[in-house]
Amino acid sequence: ARLLRTRHPRWRRGVGVEQSGVLADAPAQRPDILIQHPGGLPVVIETEFQPARDVERDASTRLGARVAATGDVVEQAVALRVPLELRGVNQAQLPQRVAEAVFDYCVFTEGPDRWPASGWLTGSVDDLAGFIEHTALSERRIARGTLILETGVRQAAGRLQAMLRYPTEILETRAAVLHQQRGEQTERMAMAIVANALTFHVTLAASDQGVTRFEDLRRRDLLGTLSNTVLLAEWRRILRDVNYWPIFQIARDLMVPVPPREAVAVLEHLAEVAETLHRIGTSTTHDLSGQMFGRLIADRKFLATFYTLPASAALLAELAAARLDVDWADPQAFTDLRIADLACGTGALLAAAYRAVAARHRRAGGDDATLHAAMIEHALIGADIMPAATHLTASTLSSAHPGVPFDRTRIHTMPYGDPEPDDPGGRATAIGSLDLVLSDAQPSLFGTGQHAIRGFDPADIAEHLPAYARQGDELRIPKGSVDLMIMNPPFTRPLGHEGVAEGVPVSSFAGFNTSADEQRAMSTALRRIRDRLKHPAGHGYAGLASNFIDLAHVKVKPGGVLALVLPLAVVSGEAWASARRLLAREYRDLTFVTIAAAGDTSRAFSSDTTIGEALVIATKRNEPCTADDADVPATFVNLLSRPRNVAEAAEMARAVRCLPGARSGLLSVGDTEAGCFVRATAADAGCASLREPLVAETALALQQGSLRLPRLRERPAIPVATLGGLGEKGLHDMQISGKANGPFDVIPRRAAAAYPMLWRHHAARERRMTVEPDREGRVRADRDEKALDVWNTATRLHFNRDFRLNSQSLAACLTPERSIGGRGWPNFKLTDTAGEEALALWANTTLGLVSFWWKGGRQQLGRSVMTVTLLPELLTLDVRQLTPDQIERSHRIFADFLDHEFLPANEAYRDPARQALDHAVLIDLLGLPKSILEPLALLRRQWC
Repeated sequence: ARLLRTRHPRWRRGVGVEQSGVLADAPAQRPDILIQHPGGLPVVIETEFQPARDVERDASTRLGARVAATGDVVEQAVALRVPLELRGVNQAQLPQRVAEAVFDYCVFTEGPDRWPASGWLTGSVDDLAGFIEHTALSERRIARGTLILETGVRQAAGRLQAMLRYPTEILETRAAVLHQQRGEQTERMAMAIVANALTFHVTLAASDQGVTRFEDLRRRDLLGTLSNTVLLAEWRRILRDVNYWPIFQIARDLMVPVPPREAVAVLEHLAEVAETLHRIGTSTTHDLSGQMFGRLIADRKFLATFYTLPASAALLAELAAARLDVDWADPQAFTDLRIADLACGTGALLAAAYRAVAARHRRAGGDDATLHAAMIEHALIGADIMPAATHLTASTLSSAHPGVPFDRTRIHTMPYGDPEPDDPGGRATAIGSLDLVLSDAQPSLFGTGQHAIRGFDPADIAEHLPAYARQGDELRIPKGSVDLMIMNPPFTRPLGHEGVAEGVPVSSFAGFNTSADEQRAMSTALRRIRDRLKHPAGHGYAGLASNFIDLAHVKVKPGGVLALVLPLAVVSGEAWASARRLLAREYRDLTFVTIAAAGDTSRAFSSDTTIGEALVIATKRNEPCTADDADVPATFVNLLSRPRNVAEAAEMARAVRCLPGARSGLLSVGDTEAGCFVRATAADAGCASLREPLVAETALALQQGSLRLPRLRERPAIPVATLGGLGEKGLHDMQISGKANGPFDVIPRRAAAAYPMLWRHHAARERRMTVEPDREGRVRADRDEKALDVWNTATRLHFNRDFRLNSQSLAACLTPERSIGGRGWPNFKLTDTAGEEALALWANTTLGLVSFWWKGGRQQLGRSVMTVTLLPELLTLDVRQLTPDQIERSHRIFADFLDHEFLPANEAYRDPARQALDHAVLIDLLGLPKSILEPLALLRRQWC
């Protein structure tokens, strides 16, 4: 307990040891240690020397007890096993020996639920202190608070819009405060800001900060209501006398134009929400605003503002902070840090990074509260295009120590689109933070009319401002100045069905009602930036997230850390190849964290998205290397599920940092399996998002021409090659029927088609390896020569372009006659067509399926996407090494399997046709020993 008091400055008086009377309902009971965490819930620690047979029971019985001094309920109790060697230590040596010891611990929560479910976490006093900080948060209360806040904001926005149905100029004025168009999205953002300010007001009033309570404000009003006049006067006084400009000024500007009757209605409604949040203990958890923020906006499909879940943010921040080379005990080194998020949204990642570094400073004996102002004013840098979002970011960061005043933050709202007609700066079309790629500074814009969010009103204290605060209104981030760049950038792409359907020419820039001309101008500006980079990561088909990698790379210093949430396509997507090359060349210690879980939404680290995501953590090299991504080592960590809460996230991060030196293995938290890891190269994308490391070992060995299977000592050789070494890929469907240069119209197939096509997927008719063409090409006027050129690419061999593994059976097929490949089944033209049947056979074996899945993009669950351009890189059987006798044997095997129907690929483990094909190809054709069949069956089951 004495050591724990030194691990957190606010625990020095909040850690009790074996005190009686501390539990209201059982005053005679004496918990071993009771920690009353500021802003959190009380945590009980029960200790016992190993084997500690009773400590779990003792801990679980503390749940539900009420602390006498505060009335708070114990929702978490830690069971701690003390090593036996401490029993006989001399008292004088005990502090040092305890500080050096390794303890076993677990936590019980209401239910009672134990985490980890089995086994024990192990760690030092520092690890235990961090664990207690995280467990002091009530996930149940946070979830309840989020729902209350979201519902209250929606209702307040709807109520105000209904009451102001006709005087629209009021809504226009409020929209102008946020620099947005009037509408539902804007009103919800406005109400979120007001609700946030009211919640902060309640917190300050309850913490003796000289802020008047709501009930006292009501007494000042003639009608006894929370009126606009009284509340805004109080907020003006707070801004003048106390601080908190980022929280209250924009909220005040939003409420000024609202008429008295309507103002009372929404303020009373939201004040009730704020007071409820305070009663249930979540009023200081300002991440609530961020959690519900994404669900309140309508432009998300264009702005891609998927909120980073708190547990995901904690996981990424902990992994990144652990890489920083900082003397955490040195206050100057702490405040000299530069941590940036230039797509900050509501600040989830920036706040998580702040918590991670502040905890390390506390563990080293420092008091982060005394350095809070310096961190806000200098160390923490955020930017976004949404004024409401940057307000919430500043609010979230401020709430870490709400009683500490500060001056200017480095949180900026960036211009987006064409400048206002009366803009005196003569700015060009702006594209938000991306304008900083080529410059050290850019003009910024904040919704209050200020360009950066300040702690004080500059109109009141301008003459007292330091010189840096009176300089130009801009965000300044010099090249190579950031220690930690942590971001979840927008994922929008310039091409897609949504944009086409809605007539949006450039959907990447379609947010905030930007006009078609603005979108084109913004795309041109981005292209100019990219053209000036020597090795850009940005690629139009990858979307804006890839351009933010360029921004991050430019700003991170050598030795600094990059920590990004990106689409899962970053590990294998064709459009992301440049980004992977940049990471391999410029960074070391690459780590990709993904999720290998069932369920449409469970592979993402953000909320409300079905797209698989990856956490990318890397350290910038002092000098670039010349190796490509095929030679640069990388660690792939694949979680079975995303962490449920911040405590789990922190322990997962610690487990990742302590991985053993093996090439692959399981990742465990306690005795609970949390996932697996594989060490390979950055080009081995198949290592991501898989559950079984042995599948990765087989695929990696197969690339080297050997068969490595579980339980098999032998490594038989297999002749393999990439498809590109055996022939040429076919055409993209746009080259066949595209409006610009395609010579064909695609029509239903007739009995005697001149130009037969295998165009679309229809799983039920694709169960056998021979598939009939389903369409034909009708030559467009004056395109006969082009049509003949396309026909010359026709073959019998076709590969699955968009393989739905959970419904489709075939990775490749043959048509009875030559046919043109289409959207679902592009051609591949072998140099020697005698090997077509052997390739089709191999592609549909278990090893062929694994190879296809390994190389294809797996961003969507149950699919492996093989683009036409990527097809030449697919690993396959090297038919050039087959003897004439083996080629002839492959024809006979193919004939034998003409009538075999295959189950969907993911059911290969129970498919007799697939198993028979494995035997025929691997044993009968290639002559491998029968001893491979049993371990192959295990591989088949693991892959499925």
